[in-house]
Amino acid sequence: MAKEEYAIGLDLGGTKILAGLVDQDGRIIAQKQLPTYAEEGERAVIERVLSATHDVLSASGIHPEKVRGVGIASAGVINSDSGEVIFASNLGWRNVPIGLLIEQRFGLPVRLFNDANAAAIAEWLWGAGVGTRNMIYVTVSTGVGAGIVSDGRLISGRDGSAGEFGHISIDWNGPPCRCGNRGCLENYASGTAIESAASHKLVSTKEPVTDGILVQNGELTAKDICEAALAGDAFFAQIVKQAGFYLGIGAANLIYLFNPEVIVFGGGVMNASALLLPEIEKSMRDRCIPGLVQGVRVALSQIGAEAGVMGAAGGVFALNQPGEKPQNF
Repeated sequence: MAKEEYAIGLDLGGTKILAGLVDQDGRIIAQKQLPTYAEEGERAVIERVLSATHDVLSASGIHPEKVRGVGIASAGVINSDSGEVIFASNLGWRNVPIGLLIEQRFGLPVRLFNDANAAAIAEWLWGAGVGTRNMIYVTVSTGVGAGIVSDGRLISGRDGSAGEFGHISIDWNGPPCRCGNRGCLENYASGTAIESAASHKLVSTKEPVTDGILVQNGELTAKDICEAALAGDAFFAQIVKQAGFYLGIGAANLIYLFNPEVIVFGGGVMNASALLLPEIEKSMRDRCIPGLVQGVRVALSQIGAEAGVMGAAGGVFALNQPGEKPQNF
């Protein structure tokens, strides 16, 4: 019988910190959520991370010797080797050695992952990518990112930041992006892009909002727009479908580069999957060599909001015993 082991997964976000103790089947045994309150500063956030980690260990009743380690999923630029968040705009962090701080407090090995890579691990181990060796996870929320599993290994790049899919340029002369590039996919297909497109259309159009489903009250959010589109508002449905069209162009590029078996789409914007997925598939297949695209499956994430916690923990399980080389990841 295999040794029973657990890992702690930490999802470090701009609004919340979610910690979970996860078993080898991807079940969350205990979890703790705390607000991030990034505006209170680096030290306060770190203390909340440490507190959440302590709380899930205590609540689970699992002996620490059965805990393989701690995985952290973080947005921004990271160095997975040193366990350092190099830059995270949502936290206001620069060069924070969060991995070392957790290791010093709990005496457990720590692995740091880009948040899209962590979600990719969760989908590959326990979600829509189970049984594949070549899977790409695309997250569509405020921004756009990707995690790539190729031949059973996570492609993490030089320092763990591979998969910045949202910043591939699909229009060399397109609008400037916050990253410094122009015409980035994120400018056309993210939640932020959907909000921007809707606002511009509402200003420029002389016609009333088609069905009046969405009352114009303050600022539009991508969630409002997607909900209105799903409820039948043709004006907003067109904007959401346009985002799907651009995501399909990006997906075609991924197929040419990585030859995947499945591309899994997740993130908050994919709550409008009924409108987005058909557009993604059509656009993707229209732009790919038939022989390359015909075996590719497009799927919706099966993991959901716990993807960061589960994937960060899953990345810990994918290691052999301490001191040995990584297995799979």
